[in-house]
This record gives sequence, C-alpha cells and structure tokens, in this order.
Amino acid sequence: MFNLSRRIFLASTAAAAGARAFAGVAGRAPTLTFGVLSDVHLERPGDEDTLLKAFAYFRDNGADGVMIAGDIANTGRIEQMERAANCFWRTFPDGKAPDGRHVEQLWVYGNHEFHNWGWLKGKDEAFLKANSLRYGDNRAEVWERIFHEPYRPIWAKTVKGYTFIGAHWGNEKDLDTFLQTNADRLNLRNGKPFFYTQHPHPANTVQGPWAWGNDKGVATRALEKFPNAVAFSGHSHYSITDERCIWQGKFTSVGTGSLRYIFSQYWRDNGEDHSGIAKQMRILPEGRGRQGMLVKIYDDRMVFVRREFVYGESLGPDWVVPLDGSRAFALEPRAAKVVAPSFAPGVKVEVSRAMGKDRRGKATDQITVRFPAALPSATSRVHDYEVTALAYHEDVDYPVATKRVLSESYFLPPTREAKSGHIVFAVSELKGAKEVRFAVRPLECFGRKGLEICSEMIRL
Repeated sequence: MFNLSRRIFLASTAAAAGARAFAGVAGRAPTLTFGVLSDVHLERPGDEDTLLKAFAYFRDNGADGVMIAGDIANTGRIEQMERAANCFWRTFPDGKAPDGRHVEQLWVYGNHEFHNWGWLKGKDEAFLKANSLRYGDNRAEVWERIFHEPYRPIWAKTVKGYTFIGAHWGNEKDLDTFLQTNADRLNLRNGKPFFYTQHPHPANTVQGPWAWGNDKGVATRALEKFPNAVAFSGHSHYSITDERCIWQGKFTSVGTGSLRYIFSQYWRDNGEDHSGIAKQMRILPEGRGRQGMLVKIYDDRMVFVRREFVYGESLGPDWVVPLDGSRAFALEPRAAKVVAPSFAPGVKVEVSRAMGKDRRGKATDQITVRFPAALPSATSRVHDYEVTALAYHEDVDYPVATKRVLSESYFLPPTREAKSGHIVFAVSELKGAKEVRFAVRPLECFGRKGLEICSEMIRL
C-alpha cells in the first residue's frame, strides 16, 4: 500500500501560493461567510438527509447565508420545494442560527423546477395546480408561500454589506439590463466583491468553451463589465475536485458541483456518453459524490472551502483568491504550472481476455487492462488515464486504439483515492492487430500527462 501522506493531494499551485501569502493573517475573522450548493434534486420523501447535513455544516461554521444555484426540486413538484424549505427552516428557525445571527436564503430555480416531466401527463387541472410548479404561473405563488418573501425573476439582497443577486432559470437573459439599471443603487462599481448566482454556467468561464449546458454567453457578456463580480453556477454537475471549476478573467466564475450526483465528462469509457458508440464499461457510481462549499470573504481575499457531504471530508486544498486584481485563478497560467501525476517506480500493467458485456449488455470479446493508481504530484491529483493499444508491426509499435478512463475516485475526497484503475477494450476495437501491448499515462484535470507504463506484448 502506498503511504497515505504521499497519496493525498498536497495543494494546487495557486492555492499554495495564496495560503503562503496570507499566512500572517490566518487568525483574522472573515467579514462574510456563506454556504453554496446546487443541483439538490429532491425527489422522494427521505432523500433530504444530505441537504440537512450540508445546512448543519454551514450553520456550525458561521454561515451568514445559504446559496443554492438551482435544481432544488428534481421533477418540479411543489412537495419537493416544500421539503427543501422545511430543511432550511428546521436548521435555521425563523431564519436564524443558534447564536442569533440572521442567515439569508439565497436560492434560485433551475430547469428542473420549470420543465414538464412525465409524471404530469394525463393529470387533471386540479391535480396540476396542487402539485406542479410548472402549471400556470404558480412558481411565484409557491415561492412566496414557503419562503415568506416576494418572488422576483432577478432578485438582489444585501448580507453584511455585500450584494447578492440571483436570476431564476431563463431570466439570465435579462441580467445585463438589470445590472446596468441597478448598478448605482446596489453599489456594484465600488470595487467590493458582489455575488451572483444562476443555474447554467456563464459560457467560456468554468470548464472552458465546451462546458455542458452553458448559457450561450448572456451572463458572461453582462458580468465582464464588472471585474468585482463573482458568479456561482451549477447545472453541469461537474465535480469541484476539478480545478477548472474556478475561473478568473474579466470577472470570477465558480462551478458549484452537485449535492445529488456528479456528472462526468464525455469521451471517457466509464463516464457519460453522447457519442452513440457502445462503451465497454459502466458509468462510475457518481452518486457517492455530494458536494458543496463554504465561502469566506476577507478584506484582501476570498477562500473557497470545498466539502463532500457523504463522508464529511475536504475535497482538497482551499481555493484562496486574492482581491488584488491579480487574477491568480486564470485557467491558462495555472495549467502551465501544473505537474502531472506519476506512477510509482516498478509498478506493472496487467492484461486479461474474456467474454463480457458492453454497456448496452451485448456479449463482447474483451480485453481488460489493469494498473495501480498513479500518485498525486505536489500540484495535482489524478483525473483520468489515457490508455493506448500498440500493435507490433515489423520493428514498430503502432497505435491502433486510444481511450480515456476516469480515475474511480476523481470526484471523492483525497483520502478516498482508488488504489488501482482499469479499462476495457473490445477486441474488435483493436482493428485486426495480432500482437499488442498497452501504454497507460495518468492525467490531471488540465490534461497534463505523466510518464507512461506499459504491459508486456500479448498475442490476440
């Protein structure tokens, strides 16, 4: 077994630099603290336990507010929203923590509160009105009844002198007009951070241009006029263990993960799929990863504490973001400084062949490639692996197939790192090769690759 301290992700470059820079003021209390969640997806009575855990963590760690960036109710039922509200009021009776501080509710609707799901089909009008957030325009009525505050498509609140703005699903298109109209009234140009939440990611910020379900740029164009804006968004369910979930450009953007399940990237053999090609492996059980964060604001920095709520553990070093205009969390400079994970010396790749089933259940002649988990570097942990099948032709190893596979623990706390990994090839994917060996390289989230290890040559 590898030494645990060696396996634990030590620090991101930016976070380590920020921690050193602020070491001298570590004892200073934050001027504002708030919890952040998204994609809670309450569906059936009893599934609110993780939400209660998250609220309790925020309560016990000094939160002045709780933000949820959409998708509170999984299938748009009023009952689901009511249970979410009851969790809040149960944890913060009358909107207060046990020490008497006010705790502000900073929530927005996502697409799952707005869209028509199958359970509505064939129901009569009375049932729809009593049960569905979609019916008519009762989202405002339900909101006001369960949260005891006016419903506004885009709202603004002040918490301890800081401005928060939220746009319910579909209203992000009006954000630019809202900001321009209210900038002076809300003191948005005074250089002090203000915080904004919507459900979809602002395009071309967190995760880059390919981020699933982004807003096509409407919020990006609005927020880039305010360098002090800090946006929080969900919808994609991308894991906040991924360093690309925080971005700085003309403003700051933060991906919020999910409190229900993580959604992996496409084009990994054990991840989500939209290619139409039958994969050989099942999707990772990413429902084990339920994430959120606690945000602490100081006069000179913002600290993002990443938290996992199944195990109740840290998801990695805090993101410490200076408020000096340096844009320390811009993606490209951070990616350039990353050191890739690496395999321990002397470890081996094992290969076996047997009949199995692909993801669709079709019987398939398969080759399984197994390898020890790579070790984290000083700046990054393993995100996925690249595995290449090399056929031997005369005196040349010729690549016939290359696939990627996610680390089985990429979305979990560093203490839960997997001890091994594997990938499955269909023999038919090897394009008639007679002899092959397999080269495995570890990657961190920005795509920096470590040195490969290889299997022995095998005959097919």
